[in-house]
Amino acid sequence: MTGDGSDKDRQLSEIRSDIEQTRQRLAATLDAIEDRLDVPKQARRLIADGRATFDELRRDNPALVYGVLGGTAAVVAGLGALIIRGATRRG
Repeated sequence: MTGDGSDKDRQLSEIRSDIEQTRQRLAATLDAIEDRLDVPKQARRLIADGRATFDELRRDNPALVYGVLGGTAAVVAGLGALIIRGATRRG
């Protein structure tokens, strides 16, 4: 009969262990869901990642970065000139 009590204790111990592991997995899952639903946090992370990538690219190949920035500025200036030119022709 004493063996029967020991088996029950072991079963209870295993059940408690299973419950604790389930709680830990549930907490981790809820933390992951909360992290994904936190839009401002996601935006800050994306901005930080973008800055880090830009800084690394600028450090490794500054001519490329400044060339792209210069080309983008030229395209924006050209579009602005076309918009202004079109507005003055209509007016």
